[in-house]
Amino acid sequence: MPKIKILPADVANKIAAGEVVERPASVVKELLENAIDAESTSIRVEIRAGGKRLIRVSDNGVGMEREDALLALERHATSKVSRIEDLESIHTFGFRGEALASITSVSQFELQTRTAGAIQGTKITVDGGVFRSVEESGCSPGTHISINNLFGNVPARLKFLKTDTTEINHIHKQVMWAALAHPKIHFSLSHNGRSMLDVRACDSHLERAQLVYGKEFADNLIEFAEELPDFKLSGMLGKPDFTKPNREYQLFFMNQRPIRSQMIGAALKEALSATVQKDRHAVALLFLTLEPGTVDVNVHPAKIEVRFRNERSIFSGIVRMIRAVINKEKFIPKIKTNVDSDQTPTKEVETETPSIGTSQRTFIPRPRPETTFSKQQTEKTTEMENQDVDIPNEDVETERKEVQQTTEVTKTVVQPPQQEIPEDAMLKLLDFENVELKTNLFKTYIVAEGQDKVFFIDQHVAAERVLYERFVHQLKADGIPVQGLLLPVTLEVTPQQLGVLKVHNALFDKIGFELEEFGSNTILIRAIPATLPTRIAAQTVTDLLDKLPEQPHTEVEIPEAIDNALITLACRSAVKAGDTLDAKEMINLVRELSEAKLPFNCPHSRPIIIEMGRGELERRFHRK
Repeated sequence: MPKIKILPADVANKIAAGEVVERPASVVKELLENAIDAESTSIRVEIRAGGKRLIRVSDNGVGMEREDALLALERHATSKVSRIEDLESIHTFGFRGEALASITSVSQFELQTRTAGAIQGTKITVDGGVFRSVEESGCSPGTHISINNLFGNVPARLKFLKTDTTEINHIHKQVMWAALAHPKIHFSLSHNGRSMLDVRACDSHLERAQLVYGKEFADNLIEFAEELPDFKLSGMLGKPDFTKPNREYQLFFMNQRPIRSQMIGAALKEALSATVQKDRHAVALLFLTLEPGTVDVNVHPAKIEVRFRNERSIFSGIVRMIRAVINKEKFIPKIKTNVDSDQTPTKEVETETPSIGTSQRTFIPRPRPETTFSKQQTEKTTEMENQDVDIPNEDVETERKEVQQTTEVTKTVVQPPQQEIPEDAMLKLLDFENVELKTNLFKTYIVAEGQDKVFFIDQHVAAERVLYERFVHQLKADGIPVQGLLLPVTLEVTPQQLGVLKVHNALFDKIGFELEEFGSNTILIRAIPATLPTRIAAQTVTDLLDKLPEQPHTEVEIPEAIDNALITLACRSAVKAGDTLDAKEMINLVRELSEAKLPFNCPHSRPIIIEMGRGELERRFHRK
């Protein structure tokens, strides 16, 4: 058996570098955290060859004296921790004292630093963990670190790095996350001399988001700040119609530290499940603030993952806060025009009705009369043309006049609306007053006019939302009303579906179905929810049997199963696109929708209401 021995310091540092320095972006992250801890107001990052050739981070922070600069390069040297209890009250980012020592062991390292009151600064060079020189240097206040040939002395690590493009993308994310977390600090990033990010100091996270992502992105965010006894949550949520195909724009920060957290991601998904479509992902920048003693940031070498002491409480608190934000806002998508608002119309638009007696051009299509000429007229005309004589053809002119006098103007026939809407059919839509019901388009969309805007309401998804919330309320109260069937509906099922029914028979009872096994692979439907049409009862039961799992639910899964069943039931029971509604039915539907807890999206997360402003119409018609 080989003898146990102590590793040499340079080998130990190179092994430690494998935990802390995964790639160039890891170096940038550690140096950014040190610069932020140094109370910097401006941090500049310069990169060459994706960080393989050069990483330079310069800040204008407090800087270091010579002795502190030398100690900072030693392993486990830190000013943040002196005893184990200090780990429970850390408010800074770097605290282990491993980063600089690890970085110097796998690169050519140069550090220049000077405090504001010192005449001279200090310059230290280290090559592969070996100190080469320590000397005085003239430099600006702050700390300036240059790292050349990262992993140059560890070829095995170097060959695992990706292309320059991939590595600089990872670096860009680190700088961007730091910039979002600290809006009062100016950040800049350049790669091979080309600027990639340059954001000035600003006062708010929303303003910083606009500088990083652009104005259009920021305009689709809703800023909020909520507080519970245990923690604070602030940030920005994207509007429901502003979603992404992946989670790239879901960023979480804990005490201004960018983190990864499955728990926060799950809470966000749970809170937005009713407003974001299943195949899309919300845009969210969330900033969590809590006491350092309630979270462990020491569970990962790179400090990107954390462990919360009371995870369940934080999860439920985040869900409640985000849902409260949703309920306060009007998440109504707006129809936006692509017409440039500055574009001037090519022709003046007449906005006043001409007075009687003025010359008007009637834009009613007229059929072109087909005039029949006799053979003699044709021969006569041809003869005149051959003789090049300009003689009017009196017979043709006379016939043309007769045709014009006898031809009736074809009038455009306007079909009457499908439903007669009484004048002044006023209703209340959400908190919009004086909304007038106008019509129903394609037997699908209810159209209502408000002050300088038009609302389009999908009658099916509106009814689906109303019924879903009614079912939820009924389930919590006396139960969903049931209607017995005079003649039971017979339903043939597969053995697999029959097995699902045996597992979930209590769930069907809970939502208003009375089902009975009747022979081999046959079910009798004896009662159904009162709102469900009998003609679709069999299809609804089949859909539920196909969606429910074959295994029994755990206690955590039971509420989700019931919720999914209620969504299916609401969808099946709701009025469909193509169903005819009279004015009274439309008004009642809009009234009930206005009283719903979440009237902007159906349970499947589809939008219910779309708004178009009068200004958009005027831009479309070049009126402004």
